[in-house]
Amino acid sequence: MSKKRLKNINYFEDYQMLAIVSHLTDYTLCYHINSDLKFDFIKYEDLIFATTTDTENSFSWYYYYDMISRTTYYLIGNKDASRLLIPSQKIVDYFLLIKSPISIDSVKVYANGLRKIPNITAVFDLNMGITKDMDLLLESIELHELEVIKKRKG
Repeated sequence: MSKKRLKNINYFEDYQMLAIVSHLTDYTLCYHINSDLKFDFIKYEDLIFATTTDTENSFSWYYYYDMISRTTYYLIGNKDASRLLIPSQKIVDYFLLIKSPISIDSVKVYANGLRKIPNITAVFDLNMGITKDMDLLLESIELHELEVIKKRKG
């Protein structure tokens, strides 16, 4: 009798997410990240995400693609007027999502750079594997990105 082997698949292996706690407005935070960390975030239409109650909420959405490293960065607000993008992260104001298989050391460099920005209270690495509905959120982000790129090129 042969044994069946299950392969553990990590759906989030190409993603890293940093949670940011700050009372700064999204555009002020984005300005500091662009100037201090040398990013080039651009604001696009808000991310529309349907919560579990089937109501759609919009969250601020910034996008930056680094052509040299072929890495995509997203700065996403966690708070809408009435809802949270990720309800289990109540204290988090923003997420920095990195789409590229980068090293843990690079993520630590970004986290340390964010901690040096004035009025950022905390920055920590978010474990995407245990966060509820993360797969739905990533799907919504990728679809939103495709729509934004289509509008930009068209």
